[in-house]
Amino acid sequence: MKVLVVGGSGFLGAELVRQAAAAGWVTAATYCSSRPAAGPGVSWHRLDLREPERIEEVVAAAAPRAVVDVTSGDADWAVTADGSARVAAAAARHGCRLVHVSSDAVFSGSRVHYDETCLPDPVTPYGAAKAAAETAVRILAPDAAVVRAYLADRRARPVGP
Repeated sequence: MKVLVVGGSGFLGAELVRQAAAAGWVTAATYCSSRPAAGPGVSWHRLDLREPERIEEVVAAAAPRAVVDVTSGDADWAVTADGSARVAAAAARHGCRLVHVSSDAVFSGSRVHYDETCLPDPVTPYGAAKAAAETAVRILAPDAAVVRAYLADRRARPVGP
């Protein structure tokens, strides 16, 4: 398996990169500001998701069968929403399977239980950007898997703008 982890230098991305390489997968990963320590079997690519042509270059160079998008630009719409849309479009153009990692921040927290049929109702700029990214991914790469990560400690923090 050949995989590209977009956002490979982040918390979740670094673990995915580690596990993919340990499983013997040909692994490529991206970073934006500081390059992670080199690990065996991983090729690193600098990538700023605000640069559409660079996204195309990285996907073409890595030539993966699957792209896992675990990026987070926090409330930066150009990275979190637009960047994920650009990754989805590039993955679709290159015939890659896409896994887009979203967040439970797409929900307000007003309900006790959420499932995949619940419509997003974000209350933060980050949640709104993640919800927009999900919509773009579903349109641009209809076969993509959209995964919403649940952060258990979010309950301890106030929800709201």
